[in-house]
Amino acid sequence: QMTDYEWGDLFTDWGSVSFRDATSFGFGGQLEWPVWRLGYIGIEGQALLWVGEQNHVEFTLPAFIRTPRPEQGWRPALSYGLGLSYATEPSESEIARTGSSTELIAHWFIELEFGNAETRLRPYLRLHHRSDAGGFFDADTGSNVLMVGLRRPF
Repeated sequence: QMTDYEWGDLFTDWGSVSFRDATSFGFGGQLEWPVWRLGYIGIEGQALLWVGEQNHVEFTLPAFIRTPRPEQGWRPALSYGLGLSYATEPSESEIARTGSSTELIAHWFIELEFGNAETRLRPYLRLHHRSDAGGFFDADTGSNVLMVGLRRPF
């Protein structure tokens, strides 16, 4: 669900965060490789269908790092990803929030994945952020989405 606030507000002023009428549904795939005991590095591809005040498809392609999953228990693994987001049309929600949008823009995420090394279905919470990367992209815009998902390793 898209929020109407800056990403930092989600951590510092959670009680005042409101949501927009913009909901995404999607699927994705990841490839990850262990990095000794440090965790994992990987790449992810994601496709999101947006409904509500915007109706388009968004594709993301970030590289990510993830802390190790515990051998037992349900301590969360933390992930951070950085890459690109391409929307099939400019985001109506971003235009409503900031006055502009563009199809290609930077994308980052921060995520908590729950489970352990043996868990077959791993729920996760993600902050999905689109950004102009401090003016690197054409539009002065951005958006923040709170996502809940379920990951299944193959």
